[in-house]
Amino acid sequence: MRIGVFTDQFYPYISGVVTSIKMLYEGLTDLGHEVFVFSSLDEKKVAACEELKQFNFINIPGKPWPFKGLKDYRRTKHPKRYLKLIASYNLDVIHIHTEYNAAKLARMASKKLNIPIVYTLHTLYEDYMKYLSPFFDKHFHNIMFKVLAKKFMGATSKAATIKIVPTKKVYKLASKYYITGDIRIVPTGIQLDRFYETNITEDERLELKEKLGISPKQFVFGYIGRTSPEKGIPIIIHAFSRLKNNENAVLLIVGGGPQLEELKEYAKVLNVDNKVIFTDFIDNNLVPMYYHICDIFVNASRSETQGLTYIESLASSLPLLVQKDECIEDVIEDYYNGIYFDGEEDLILKMEEIQKAPTTLHNIKSNTRPSCAKYSKEQYAASLETIYQAAIEKNKQKQGK
Repeated sequence: MRIGVFTDQFYPYISGVVTSIKMLYEGLTDLGHEVFVFSSLDEKKVAACEELKQFNFINIPGKPWPFKGLKDYRRTKHPKRYLKLIASYNLDVIHIHTEYNAAKLARMASKKLNIPIVYTLHTLYEDYMKYLSPFFDKHFHNIMFKVLAKKFMGATSKAATIKIVPTKKVYKLASKYYITGDIRIVPTGIQLDRFYETNITEDERLELKEKLGISPKQFVFGYIGRTSPEKGIPIIIHAFSRLKNNENAVLLIVGGGPQLEELKEYAKVLNVDNKVIFTDFIDNNLVPMYYHICDIFVNASRSETQGLTYIESLASSLPLLVQKDECIEDVIEDYYNGIYFDGEEDLILKMEEIQKAPTTLHNIKSNTRPSCAKYSKEQYAASLETIYQAAIEKNKQKQGK
């Protein structure tokens, strides 16, 4: 098959969507399919991005959106003029991963060229509307959400033959996002072996800790991911500041994002800036090393659709301490491969408990890697291959062929 992936997010930007596309691209290529990624990115960043050279990448010209929170995204004027370009790739199926500029172009191509669409809802957008308009989000949240959901998710769902969601939670919320019809649950896969403990030596681990100013004996609570409001990072920092026994512990926050400077100031206000370490953005190839210098992964987010960093953590043999949420009930089993907390007070109790219980942590650690085997990129690609074939067959039946 010749598969066209349409997305508003791609390298050099790093996100769960980008990781998902990368895994799908590699898995489908290994199965013998040809994959083409269509996006609209800053041309200067495209020229300087080494990662993009690994892909059949087609950049559609576009201008920045007039919103501060969407400065990395582009919109294409007169998208119809690019239909001839898309037609030249002779696609068998289109897979939409985001709902805005790229989806509009994909819907046009589907209609004009009679190519079936498969659409994945990766993100629960209610927590992200503040980036578009803080004022309208604050005063007209429900109205704004319904308008945007119907215009973007609803329109994309209507054009798609098959819709995909990553978890049961998102499946239950699909109708709220105007997604109806043939909906299937397919967990996103990752390259699990990239995160295995065997990839890093003890000397490399100690060297990285030393570079960050962490002593070998300190207990490391680690957060890895985007530093943005929906991730609930202030809850983690505040809980850490209230620990009774944080003298021999540090909180490591790995990643960059719009809230980074605010979080640094918050740590200063709480008088724990000497124990909270921020790395800012790091090279994607170095991410696995940072999991391996942590003792437990902490995340207070309630906005995940699947939590790819949770799976990365498990593949790294790193136990999880995460906010209880329906979206990750298939990923985490309490006190088996991770620990749930419910709110800040419970988080404090669990953070203190886990430092005092090395046996508990050791037992949980032994279950982490085996528990994530089902999230391999190979399984992910195989599932999508089957869905693409179904979409193509449905489209043929619809056309009476």
